This record gives sequence, structure tokens and C-alpha cells, in this order.
Amino acid sequence: MKRIARVFAGGMAACFAAGSASAGVYVELVNHDIPGNTTQLSQKMYVEGGNGRFVDEEGRATIIKGNTMVIVDDNDKTYISFDKATMEQLAKQIAAAMANMKDQLSKMPPEQREQIEAMMAKTPGMGGEDQKWEVDAVDTGKSDKVDGRACKVWDIKRNGELDDQLCVVPFAQLPGKENFQAIFANFAKVFEEMAKSVPMLSGVMSNEFSAQAKVGGFPVRSRAYENGKLGTEEQLVKVWREEPIAAAMFEIPAGYKPKKMPTPGNGGPTFN
Repeated sequence: MKRIARVFAGGMAACFAAGSASAGVYVELVNHDIPGNTTQLSQKMYVEGGNGRFVDEEGRATIIKGNTMVIVDDNDKTYISFDKATMEQLAKQIAAAMANMKDQLSKMPPEQREQIEAMMAKTPGMGGEDQKWEVDAVDTGKSDKVDGRACKVWDIKRNGELDDQLCVVPFAQLPGKENFQAIFANFAKVFEEMAKSVPMLSGVMSNEFSAQAKVGGFPVRSRAYENGKLGTEEQLVKVWREEPIAAAMFEIPAGYKPKKMPTPGNGGPTFN
């Protein structure tokens, strides 16, 4: 769960890259292993008129349309709608999981308990309702190029620790930039409103979105820090082009049935 928040804040940003009704945007992200010089598809994004569809490497699709978010599973032809009721259900599940974890932690030796509590404190939503989650984007003063696109280098700090390095292209230089910031800001408000149903996530996403807005563009390269040093894998934008996107891409396929949020681990994870 360590990177849940920035997956939403960073990865979702591209789906709002086009506010123009005349053309959509198609984006491909890949994971690049630097030592081995190999790449693997990470995500496909389809955007038009403020609507977005993201497809991960396993083919799972998340649809954003208006004020709703839906996860579609083509394997069993079902979908989960992330509305207020779903978020309230999730809140109850998380509360039950946290209660279960606290019970397990209370039975552990002090040293082991402290290690796990330290780990939880660095995971968004796992440090309890009093957890502080501070995110800041720091301009390094450096610049670079990724696939011919000039980009500005930013460091992202979470709770004061280096966590990601982004090479950002200004919105004005990206195809489909129309209304990007307005649409992205609207999505941030919608998601934060839903997150209010989950007290331990309240504020986490708003801080992530604020940092994303501060960089003033979209990262064409993202690379995580590991113990203060840049890791050996990076995520790159390989394709970013304007093209018409079929309206059906943002609809739940006919015949698909709704399902409830699965209950995690029958009440929460177990520590062994």
C-alpha cells in the first residue's frame, strides 16, 4: 500500500489532459528497467471531454466520467462504482481491518511492534486518524529531455523524505492541454469529497493533488527514490497523441453486472 496515494494523484492526472470536445488524447506509459534496458507496458489512457479510461498492464479498466469512478472487470463482466455508498462501505472495512491490526500488534514483542508501527506510519491511511501526510514538490533547478521533450526536474517529498523524482513537461506544451487544470481540480474536489467517508484518508489526496498542481505540468518520466537514492526503474511516457476517442470507451459495457467492494482479508491483514 506504500504508493496508493501517488498512484491516484500522479497516474490519474493524465486522464484529464483533454478538455476539448474536438479531440481526445491517447497516452501510453511504460516501465523501463534501466540496468537491463527493457521496457514493459504500464498503462494505457484514453481521454476526451473530461472523461477518462485507464487500462493497466493486466487489462483492468478504470473509467472516470463526470463525478463517478468505475472499475470494470472484463474477466467476469462486472463493475464496482466508487460512489458515496461504496466509500462508506470501504470505511467500515478499513476500520475493521485497523481494529484487527491493533489487536495483533498488542500481542507482539515491543521491538517487532515498533517496526510494524513505523512501517504503517509511512503508508497513507495506515497511520490512524491522527496521521499527518505532508507532500511537497521541490524544484531542483535541473532540466532534461525525455524522447525529445524538454522537461523540468522536480523532487517529491512525502513527510519530509525524498520519494519520487519527476521530469515535467509544462501543460502548454502537451497536445490536448485545453481545460486540463480546471478539470483536474474538479476531479480533486470530487475525490476528496468521497474520501471524507474514510476519515483516515481525509487530507491525504488533497495534499497529493496540491503537489501535482505545483509542478505545473505532467511527468514524462517518474523515478522513485529508495533510501534516498534513485531506484533502477523509471516510468516513461512513450505515446501522447491527439485522436478521437469513441464515447463507448467511457461507458460500462452492456450486460455487465454491479458488484460490491470485496472484503479485504476477512477483517484485515495478518502479521506472522
